[in-house]
Amino acid sequence: MQSDGADLVVGLPVRRGIGYALPKRETAPWIPDGRIAFWGGWGGSMIIADLDRRTTISYVMNRMAPGILGSDRSAAYVRAVYDGLS
Repeated sequence: MQSDGADLVVGLPVRRGIGYALPKRETAPWIPDGRIAFWGGWGGSMIIADLDRRTTISYVMNRMAPGILGSDRSAAYVRAVYDGLS
């Protein structure tokens, strides 16, 4: 972990490694704990690198939705992927 606090651009609390966010329940509750690095974008896009499960999840939407770090649709997609892995 390199920093833990409010991101000045997105205005949300973010734990950061070098270049990516690290899991933090109050920011992205659908991302489990562990050795995970992630980032998302306006509209719903999301990328997750999960070292513990040796898995990468990527989501890019066809239609933008409101959200700074992902969206309700990307959260549902990520939950479905993790449900499938367990």
